[in-house]
Amino acid sequence: MEYPYQPADRAAVLRYLGAAGWTPDASTAALLDRAESCLEKAASPRGVWRVLPDGALDLTNSGEDLARHLQGCGGVVLMAATLGGGVDALLRRLELSDIALCTAVDATASAAIEKTCDAVEADARAWAADRGLYLTGRYSPGYGDCPLSLQQTLCLALDTPRAMGLTVTPQQLLAPRKSVTAILGAADHPVTGTRAGCGRCLLRETCAYLKRGTTCAT
Repeated sequence: MEYPYQPADRAAVLRYLGAAGWTPDASTAALLDRAESCLEKAASPRGVWRVLPDGALDLTNSGEDLARHLQGCGGVVLMAATLGGGVDALLRRLELSDIALCTAVDATASAAIEKTCDAVEADARAWAADRGLYLTGRYSPGYGDCPLSLQQTLCLALDTPRAMGLTVTPQQLLAPRKSVTAILGAADHPVTGTRAGCGRCLLRETCAYLKRGTTCAT
């Protein structure tokens, strides 16, 4: 399904640039405005989601953190979102011609894909609300001890190659790059899920956020 492009949250863009809380000067603000304009022209946001009953997806080797997140749920909602291959092409061109703008576009795209994820999730939540169901928050492969290899399982279940041109590389990364897969728990009672936290994150030893005294959630 196609979704309209939604401008990235500027605070999130600055966080991706490693400048959380900073007020950009005029030249930086102009660069970020230009990045937003370039990204909007290149992006073609798409998303898909699907409901599966409990046990329909084999999550045996998907980590303890995801199991805790889905505790008490009787089913799951799978979702995927992408900004499209045009953004990858834009970044490749800018890598050769304007590295400052490339960096700004990359950070802006990382923030913008979250807006598309929010839109896809909103559709799933509307469906659930109509049926008296509750959903947890999104949980993506790579969070906590959940392996990136789950990307392939989610993309196969959602048929993302045909639905939106989204595939998984041999390194378990998504292509196009500015894409996200996630799983939400579904239940007939209020559920919130459980975030893994920094202590169990696979990237905790090299995390740039922790080195700056922050987290990816702030």
